[in-house]
Amino acid sequence: MGWSTVLLLASTYLTLCLSTAEGEGLCFFPFVENGDSTSSGQTHLQGDTVQVVCNQGYSLQNNQSSIACTEEGWSIPPECISTNSTGKCGPPPPIDNGDITSFPLPEYQPLSSVEYQCKSFNKMQGNKKITCRNGEWSEPPKCLNACITSEEIMGKHNIILKWREIGKVYVTSGDYVEFTCKPGYKKANASPQFRTVCIDGHISYPSCTKRSLFSS
Repeated sequence: MGWSTVLLLASTYLTLCLSTAEGEGLCFFPFVENGDSTSSGQTHLQGDTVQVVCNQGYSLQNNQSSIACTEEGWSIPPECISTNSTGKCGPPPPIDNGDITSFPLPEYQPLSSVEYQCKSFNKMQGNKKITCRNGEWSEPPKCLNACITSEEIMGKHNIILKWREIGKVYVTSGDYVEFTCKPGYKKANASPQFRTVCIDGHISYPSCTKRSLFSS
């Protein structure tokens, strides 16, 4: 490596550090394997757009032809992805309490996408859409379990729902449910609060004990 190359790299690094310190986004565009761009080896400012031409059989993510420099870096990775048969994916991965919204296929083309939906009362966590890239699906979402409370469960803790509903009650993860003591009972010492939240199928139930004949 010659001194001119070393000085160029040092200058680019210094510019990047100074610009970052001032809050200005900088993006370095690398040489693109399996593609070409007039911006290869250059540094761009936030807001700049770069055109990329991929070789036959390759494409940018989502078949885009350009990427933009943002505050967090490039809008999508500056790389040309293979679109040949080796990049195909099998059926989307199954998830608990949910399924894809379309009829499953035995094989999917590269960059194909599918969406998931959760069953009733199961809250989705993560991106509902997954994409086939390089023969693998991106991370599928999770359908958080709902909480189910019943008279039998509440009877063990001597509590009832504050709004006096009976039978089974389904509570979505992240939602609150409020209890109170059965008539003739009082809140037990060190018991969880009456208003509690459902977390992925789990509720911390409060407990009540029978009132003393001499209690107020």
